[in-house]
This record gives sequence, structure tokens and C-alpha cells, in this order.
Amino acid sequence: MKILNLYAGIGGNRKLWGDEHEITAVEFDPAIAKAYQTRFPNDEVVVGDAKQYLLDHYKEFDFIWASPPCQTHTAIRQCKVDCVDNPRGKVDAVFIDMSLYQIILFLTHNNPNSFSWVVENVMPYYEPLIKPSTKIDRHSYWSNFNISVIAVVKDTIIEKTVMADCDFNLTGYGIKRTQQVIRNQVNYETGKHILDCAMGTVQHKQGGLF
Repeated sequence: MKILNLYAGIGGNRKLWGDEHEITAVEFDPAIAKAYQTRFPNDEVVVGDAKQYLLDHYKEFDFIWASPPCQTHTAIRQCKVDCVDNPRGKVDAVFIDMSLYQIILFLTHNNPNSFSWVVENVMPYYEPLIKPSTKIDRHSYWSNFNISVIAVVKDTIIEKTVMADCDFNLTGYGIKRTQQVIRNQVNYETGKHILDCAMGTVQHKQGGLF
């Protein structure tokens, strides 16, 4: 299957996908992209703008995964801005990043049912402008195929694993906010589960010939 992995980060969602697929990953930060390439040497890694790449190439793939930035949607934003007794500390006022909804709407209305797609983000502090298709753990998923809900090991396990160098060592890449990059990963098992659901949909559309 040809897969497009947008806003790839260091590839938590991709960790258990294996190497039998043709995967293109797009990441804006060169240091993070370099770490991803080392972690998944068989993938094609593009350093660039995910939305522009999607616009130019979306028809070329069987499955598209997008994880646009979540910082402006996260629950920490529900706290009062600059409140002195805010238990989460000072929170600056920001506009939400509309890339999340731009991508959902683009994939929804520019898909001739020839490919499967999923958009992942945190559960937002506000009522979502577009209702998610599925919620797993603390993440929301919008998709054009059915994703069954599963119980997953908490994401903190991922952080402990990577920081202990049992999985992947980020030292030496010049990545800023290393712990945040690690925490931004999708749970490995969830990533595999969603791909398996997508593969079932693609196989059905292609009459089991995939």
C-alpha cells in the first residue's frame, strides 16, 4: 500500500507498520525529519509543508494519515489566561490552528473514494467544529472508514521507553523540546490498529486483490 504520513514527527503512529508498504513521510522540522529517517530508513522523507504536499500529491496514495499541530487545541487552553491561581501555570491567549479543520474538509470533499484517510489530534478544550469519527484514549480521529475503539497502554509508556533508549535515542539530532516531541507520538499499538482498519477498507474497495 502507498502511504502518506503527514506531520510525521518521529513516527510513533508508524512504529509498528512494518516495511512492506511504500511510505512517504512529510515533516517540517529538519532535525525531527532526520531522526525519523534514521528510525525508518526505508521511508521516503520530505522536509516541507504538509498541507502543500497533500494538495500536490493526495491522489497518489492508498492511505493518508495526518497529525496536524495540537498545541492550540489541547485542554490546557481551557484554563483562564494569566490567572494567578491557574494550576497549569500561565497560558497565553492564541488563535486555534485551523489546519486541523482545513485538512479534514479537504480530504472529505476531495476524495473519490479511491483512498482511505485519517486525521488525528488531541481531544480539544472546546466543542469540536467537526465531530470526530472515533475517540481512543486522549486522541480524536476523523476518518472515512470505520475505526473500532480499542483499549491502549497509556502514552507515558512510550515516553519512558524512548527516554530509556530501549527504542530510539534522540541524542545528537539538535531537536528542541525533546520530551515534547516524544510525547507528541501516537501510541504505537493505536497506529497499527488504525492502519489495519484502513487496509481492510482498501482491500474491500479493490475486491480483495490488494
